[in-house]
Order: sequence, then structure tokens, then C-alpha cells
Amino acid sequence: MRIAVSTESQETVRVALTGAMNGVGLGELRREIDRARRMRKRIELDLEEVTLMDRHCVSFLAEQTRDDVRLVNCPNYIEPWIQKETARPQVV
Repeated sequence: MRIAVSTESQETVRVALTGAMNGVGLGELRREIDRARRMRKRIELDLEEVTLMDRHCVSFLAEQTRDDVRLVNCPNYIEPWIQKETARPQVV
């Protein structure tokens, strides 16, 4: 997975993901999201170039959307998985 970060406006950070997403790359993605939160910016994850995603990533993205992260350009085959995961009750 490749991660590219851009500031599209003064209020938004867009994190574009490319390639196959798996649990190995989530640490780096989490750091980028945390960095944007510390800057008090709105966060968008651009999934347009994602080709494959494992279950850990689906759960991670669902968790992020519950907070303050917006998914953009989400592939049609991934979106239902994330919605299903988001609908699950959270374990605290």
C-alpha cells in the first residue's frame, strides 16, 4: 500500500491510498490520520486506487468513519463491507 498526503484546502487533509491494503500498512496510515487530527483538519481518505483490502482494514476504516474521517472515491465492492462493519455494535 502506498500513502500520499495532500492538503487540498486549509481545512482538509486528503490521504490517498494506492494498491493492496493489509494490516501491515495500518500503522503508517494511523500515524497520518493522527497527524491530521493534531492539526485540527478534516480528514478524507481517498480509496480510488485501492485494489484489495483485508478484513482488518475494513474494520479499521469503519472505526475511522465512526469518528471523523470521510471516505471518498470508495470502490463499489468495498463500500458495502465498510457499511456492514459500521453497523456492528462497538465492543468497548
